[in-house]
Amino acid sequence: MRLNDSALGVLTIGLGGLLAAASLRLPGVPGQELGAGFFPALLGLAAMLTGVLLVLAGIRQSGEPLLRLPDWVRGGWARTNVLVLVLAIALFAAFAERVGFIPFAIAIMLAVQLRMGIAPLRAGLIAVLGTIGFHLLFNEVLRVPLPAGVLEGWV
Repeated sequence: MRLNDSALGVLTIGLGGLLAAASLRLPGVPGQELGAGFFPALLGLAAMLTGVLLVLAGIRQSGEPLLRLPDWVRGGWARTNVLVLVLAIALFAAFAERVGFIPFAIAIMLAVQLRMGIAPLRAGLIAVLGTIGFHLLFNEVLRVPLPAGVLEGWV
């Protein structure tokens, strides 16, 4: 997939503006001249400047389409893969609290790998070990609680 520089520049300007605007809401740090929002605002402004440069570069490439998709995207296989991914995310968002991260992550990883043609035993092993690794990383290292769901009291 190839996005025209002008389109990417406009997107970068917008995201940089959102970052700069959001940084204004960050609280000040007592005793410091620079508050918590200084560096995010600086990054937002840098992103906006980069976006302007991309727009200018895109103007010089006149005639190029805004978005050029590769040939493989036109096939039904790619559309089905996107549908599987969107459906998995929607189901996780809807039922994560009740079912829990671990069962959902195993199911999603297993479904995606089987869809990609990976052998079932290997896919199952990767799904289980990958889920355990993600769970340990988020819960223990990053201290981000993941929903336990049906495994409440076990994990």
